[in-house]
Amino acid sequence: MARTENQKRRLLCLLDLLLHETDADHPMPLAEIGKRLAEMGLNAERKSLYDDIRTLAEHGIAVEYLPRHGYAVMARTYELAELKMLVDIIRSAKFLTEKKSRELIRKLYGETSRYGAAELDRQVYTARVKSKSEIIYYTVDALHAAIRENRQISFRYLHYNAHKVRVEKSPGFRYVASPWALVWDNENYYLVAYDGETRSIRHFRVDRMRDVRAEAQKRLGKEAFGNFDIGVYEAKTFGMFGGKEETVTLACTERAADAVIDRFGTEPTFIPRAGGGFDVTVRVFQSPQFYAWLTGLSGLIRLKAPTRAVDAYRAYLTGALDGLKNEE
Repeated sequence: MARTENQKRRLLCLLDLLLHETDADHPMPLAEIGKRLAEMGLNAERKSLYDDIRTLAEHGIAVEYLPRHGYAVMARTYELAELKMLVDIIRSAKFLTEKKSRELIRKLYGETSRYGAAELDRQVYTARVKSKSEIIYYTVDALHAAIRENRQISFRYLHYNAHKVRVEKSPGFRYVASPWALVWDNENYYLVAYDGETRSIRHFRVDRMRDVRAEAQKRLGKEAFGNFDIGVYEAKTFGMFGGKEETVTLACTERAADAVIDRFGTEPTFIPRAGGGFDVTVRVFQSPQFYAWLTGLSGLIRLKAPTRAVDAYRAYLTGALDGLKNEE
């Protein structure tokens, strides 16, 4: 019995050693493996090690022998490049606190060798605006539970005042909505929900939601979300602020192609123009965020049609200029 227990422990320790101390660039000779296991008080005869390594390989561990160098785990659940990408995503998530970001990143260290973990560690330290509250984690959990259980929610909604303090947008008022999806957009988390009172789809910044409660009533809006494409909807909403939905035509220069594809994807048809560039027709929500996007690309993209959309954009620009004049 003691021998069997020793074999089990040796196999587990061998697996841990290979996973964390080896990779394609850092194989370990069999003699060194035996020495490390012996330091743990384990019998590490050469034949036993061969048998153990073969057992690991037969059970899906990608351990291989590199001639004249030793054994190494050559493939893992995540490639190092994938882990680096995940680290970048965690670092850029404003809704995560600095503490939670570090905790999540350190958990990723366990998915690679210590050499890979050292590379990830060098990526971690960078200055970003991060959340100072961990309430959002519980909010996200409550929202997922409500979606899973098909229940409406109620919550308080906050915004910053002139003193940089978050206060209730409507003091004492609890918003009621039917949650349908959580969306990641522009480094923020948003809830996409159905508002039964206005019979419309609305979005709420998750980090601004407080005291989320699941209500007894079943969700509304099943018809509205029946053929809902969150990717298309996100592209149209420009920063998740609603407005009147409109089909518009944009007159674009050749240099604007990247910006158009980044915003709308490759689905819209580019219609070449005689003088160069192209026209493209897309569905958008007319809002200050859409107008700001257009203004930022002035000279590259022009709102061409319909006339009512052009007039609305012109009114927005006139209002902005009037605001500057009033400041003088």
